[in-house]
This record gives sequence, C-alpha cells and structure tokens, in this order.
Amino acid sequence: MPRAGPACLTCREKCRKCDRGRPSCERCISKGLVCGGYPEQFRFCGIASRGKWKGARIPVSNRALTREQSSATEGLSDGVTGSTSVAMAGDSPRSPTKESSISDDSNQPLAELSDDISTVLVLPLTERLLTHYDKVICPHQIAEVGDDDNNPYRAFILPLARKQIGLLYAVLGLSASHLGRLIGDEAMHEATAVEYRLKAIRALSGEIRKSQRTSLREEEQDTVLAIIQLLLLHDISESGVSSHGIHITGAMSVYKQLIADGLNGRRQRAVFFLGNLAWLDIVRAFAGAERMCFSQDVRDLVAYACDDMFEQVNGVPREIFLIIGDALEKSKEHMLGWLSWDEYQLALHLAKQKLYSWDPHCRTYPTSDPLWMAIAEAHKFACVLRILRLMDPHRPARDSEIQECVIKILDATAMISSDCSVIELVVLPLFMAGADCLSPHSRYYILGRLREIERRSEFRNPVPNDLLKKVWDARAAQSPDDDTNISWTTFTQAPGLVRPHDYLIL
Repeated sequence: MPRAGPACLTCREKCRKCDRGRPSCERCISKGLVCGGYPEQFRFCGIASRGKWKGARIPVSNRALTREQSSATEGLSDGVTGSTSVAMAGDSPRSPTKESSISDDSNQPLAELSDDISTVLVLPLTERLLTHYDKVICPHQIAEVGDDDNNPYRAFILPLARKQIGLLYAVLGLSASHLGRLIGDEAMHEATAVEYRLKAIRALSGEIRKSQRTSLREEEQDTVLAIIQLLLLHDISESGVSSHGIHITGAMSVYKQLIADGLNGRRQRAVFFLGNLAWLDIVRAFAGAERMCFSQDVRDLVAYACDDMFEQVNGVPREIFLIIGDALEKSKEHMLGWLSWDEYQLALHLAKQKLYSWDPHCRTYPTSDPLWMAIAEAHKFACVLRILRLMDPHRPARDSEIQECVIKILDATAMISSDCSVIELVVLPLFMAGADCLSPHSRYYILGRLREIERRSEFRNPVPNDLLKKVWDARAAQSPDDDTNISWTTFTQAPGLVRPHDYLIL
C-alpha cells in the first residue's frame, strides 16, 4: 500500500504519530494545536490564481492535492493560503521576452530562484521595483509626510530590505503587483508579484519557526513585523481580504520576544510596525471580535510608545484606538463565555460613554491642520456605530442614534477635499456610515468619496464597495414595513473555515 504522505510539521516537531488529515491533521486539532501543514511535493511555476489561471489545480507527484491551509507555528502560513496557484504540468511557461521577467531566465521555476540577496539586488527588475516602491507607494502610506525622506516606510523598510532577503521579496511583490496593475502588465501583476510573495512568505515562515527555538536579533524581529505589514498591504491592494487571518496572528510570537527583551521607545522601528499591526488587528475584529489577536496590554504599550506617526498612518487617535480595542476584546471574551451578558453590556456602555465624552479639541495632532480634528471625529463616531451594533445587532438602521452617528461621519468627511492627502485615512469611517445610511444621496456621496480615495492612492481595495452593495441590495429587497437590520458582518462569514478570513477595510 502506498504511503499517505509525510506527517504534518507539528507532529514531526513533536515526534508523534500523525493521521495525515487534510487540510489539517485531526490529531493537532483534537489537542488544540495549530497544524503546521505538510511539506511541499510540487514545484511552483509562478502562475497566479487570478486571471485565466484562477482555479488551476496543483500537481503533487502523480495526484492533485490542494493545500487550502498550511500554517507554521503561531498561525503563520508556510505556503500561500487561498492566494496563489500553479500551472498544471504541460502548461506553457511565460515568455522570457517580457519586461516583467524576474531574470533573463524568466521561465525558471520559483524554487530555483536565487535566495542570495546580492544576486537579486543587481537584477534590472529589482531596481525598477524598488524605485517604484520608493517613489510611488511610500508617499501614500503616511499622511502629511508623503515624499519626505523621513517617511518611515522609506526610512525603515528600504535599508532593511537591502539586508534581509525575505523583506526584499515582500517589497518586490507589493511593488510588482501595484506597478503591474498601473501599466497593464498582466505577467508582472499576476505572476511576478506572486512569485515574490511566495518567497516572502516562505522566508517569514522560517523566521517565525526560528523564533520558537531561539531569540531573534533586533533586526530580525523588525524584519518579521515589516514583512507581515507588507503582505497585508499586498492583500489590501489585491482583494482587501487576508486569507485565513494568518499574518497578523503570526506577529504575536515576535511580540512576546519583544516584550521579553523590554520593548521601549528606543525601538522606534519595531514600535512603528507593531502599532500599525495592532490597529489592523482591530480593523479585522470589526467584522468579528473572535478575530482579535492582540491584547489590551499590547495596545497600551503601543499608545504609550508610539509617536504622531501612528495617527498619520492609521488616522485613528490613540485614545479612541484604546477604547474600541477594549470594547472588541470584551466582545471576544463574551463570545468565549468568559464574560456574562450583563458584564458585557456594562463594558459596552462604559466604552460608548468614553467615546461620547472624548473631546477632539482637547488633544494635540500631528500638525496644526484642522482637518485632523475632522478625521478624529469621523473615527470616533465610526467606533460608536460599531459599539451600538455590538450592544444590539438587531437595532434598526433608522434608529435615531445610529442615524446621528452616520450624519456626524458624513459631515466630518465632507470637510476634507479630494486633493488632500488625509482623505486616504477615512475609508473605515466612510464604510461604517455607508453600512447604515438609508438615503440614496448619502450612498452616492460615500461611493464618490471612496472613488476619490482610490484615484488618489492608486490602491484599490474592493471590499468596502462590495460589502456596501450587498447590504444595500439586501435592504432594497426588504418589504417597506420590515425594519430588520441587515448587518454587513453577515457577508464576511464563511462557514466551514478553520480560520476566518480577515476583512481589512482600509
């Protein structure tokens, strides 16, 4: 009888018998462990799952097996989950004459691409993609700073990427995806970007596993956090969905070591990345509190150690960041049975009261521009809306308190012109208002603002528009006397998934 294949990585590390269940080992599941997945038995040919190759099956030896979920220790993917696929045996390779080829030998399989950083850095395409990341992508990642040399995405990531191969691949993958879409180069967008992304994920998996065995150096810790953020930016620019919620979760193993080493303001680079990931953790928890990974201790540390760049990247004031983070964590605790209904409701009422009493006039902002106050106001009422829905998911959208929040968000965002860089920070508030707005002119305004943001940033996150359309279509199908709430979160659920996908509405 032929063997069923090798044991999963977790069982192999623990030297125990594995039942070789797919996509996850049942023995790991029964013990509450994360199944590490199975060794790859195929060669990546660098064909993306988007476009005409979408859905192509993966050749594994003499049989086709689909790896829908393969994660390393602490929830990090060891391969590509739900984002890439490879060509079947016999498919033609890409033409080596295309400008977007990774090297002159562009039909070379991914597994044979060099991991020597000096070799990759001298490739003509590498320089082109690094320049695109530097000149085009970086200025849109942080408001006000823009093309300044102090831009942290330029100052922190680029020097580190020239020394750490995994981060270099993450930068090249994001840049190839973005540039390929802009210039209409399908091979660069669909194949080259995916190849680099795969290499970045493999490098990241190795670093995460290494962190379980030994202490990472400061530079290695920062590299892990930076790769994770770039992979999430790649997800946002492609689909707005991060498959199986693995990337943010993978940062926790590094965070534990950061705390053990005594993380403080001196580690500016690490604090910057950790702060951004902590906010992304909250954003994904908007769709379901069970997705939350970071604890309130992490958020407290971030709020204390971060500087104004936190607001410039994420828009949300740190005080509101702490309030909504605590409320979502209480929601998760209630879902797990750790908090009674009465305790849960009391915690939500307190959070709502804190938000209402928070005065945007009584704090300092990154600059003297009054628009920062409008951004703060928009995030404040977006978080109030989320808490109102946690308190009562069935509350009708026409409820006066809900509609008052919608109006506050629309009025605040209306103050920001389309040519102002800070407009890119209000996607989440606009989405939250859109999910509960009822009038056609309000919906038209929200869609128009989202289009303005897309044109300015040149990043297209399709999730806000797609979810809003589903909510509005469902409301339109209701009878006139039906006040039943249509929650946008119902459209982010995927029954049967071991890990839910992350919806990154940014």
